[in-house]
Amino acid sequence: MPSHQALGELSDAEVMLQAQWGSERAFAELYGRHYRRLLDFFYGLSRDVQTAEDLCHETFLRLWQLRVRYRPSGSFPAYLFTIARHIWMERRRQARKENCRMQNAECGMWDVADVYGLGPDEQARLSELDDRIFAALDNLPEEQRMAFILRTVEGMSLEDIAVVMQCPVNTVRSRRLLAIKRLREVLRGLLVL
Repeated sequence: MPSHQALGELSDAEVMLQAQWGSERAFAELYGRHYRRLLDFFYGLSRDVQTAEDLCHETFLRLWQLRVRYRPSGSFPAYLFTIARHIWMERRRQARKENCRMQNAECGMWDVADVYGLGPDEQARLSELDDRIFAALDNLPEEQRMAFILRTVEGMSLEDIAVVMQCPVNTVRSRRLLAIKRLREVLRGLLVL
């Protein structure tokens, strides 16, 4: 499917249609556009950088394998995160069968100490805050945690999240609100707003 436009000017769906016909350049464009979002999504669920990276690569591999079945109906991010969600659920089922626990990551998703040149006291406070936030996220039911991460971290629309999670929009909304309520209860007094 030739295009007179540069790949950067095309929508995700248009680029995916080019990848569908075997364009590695188009697929690399999609990878560049969405890798970081997937990495943040998987890190928010697993809290392990290596696991998040592995799951990202697995998601893109699966996307490449499924490319011939792609049909541009709905948003491309919803399509991609649906694949990611299935991969996450497969990994969780495997982990349960093996009775394993995922390792905690040493770095925080919101590590801003280097960017703002914070001192050791501020860095320690941020590290403790990261630990408390991730511990609170870990204690959420998985469906609430996923709805919260997709909306808050990834910024996806409720409609796209509903596609990803295969449930009605109102269910996504209630799961996210329940997650926020539980996080507020657990983190009360920790954050000064």
